[in-house]
Amino acid sequence: MIEAIENSAYAVWVRESPSIFAYTTVLSLHAIGLAIIVGIHTLIALRLLGFVPGIPLQPLRKLFPWMYLGFTINLFSGTSLLMANLSNDLGNWLFLAKLGFIALAMINLELTRIYVFDKPAPAGVTASAGALPKHSGTFAIAALVLWSLAMVAGRFTAYPNFVEAWLGF
Repeated sequence: MIEAIENSAYAVWVRESPSIFAYTTVLSLHAIGLAIIVGIHTLIALRLLGFVPGIPLQPLRKLFPWMYLGFTINLFSGTSLLMANLSNDLGNWLFLAKLGFIALAMINLELTRIYVFDKPAPAGVTASAGALPKHSGTFAIAALVLWSLAMVAGRFTAYPNFVEAWLGF
């Protein structure tokens, strides 16, 4: 099955075509999708951590569809890149770690949407009028850490031997 996917016409085209619309465009779309979702989520996380208090919190809720768009772009472009290199990527622990970090980051994104924007729990009975919802800082830190780990793991998927030697595996 893996060989059939990797040798499909589409996977071969992405991997081997000299066309700018093949690997170059797919990889560019992957970077654009990443910039959209991680960029917006980082903005929201920084707001939740108090770095940009001048930006009202509730209007940032309108940015969630844009993050879903970024994720969708990455889902399709990432699937294309995976199909082109399936046998190598499935055996690469850094690639699998990247997928795990992305899954956790997306769960955190949804928890942020639900518990910070859609039905926020009060920060406490003594909270002031501009107080952030309970656990918003935890969601913000988790977003920054998980997306950073996903990007580092994703970048290092091309160098698993280097990373293993560096870590002493």
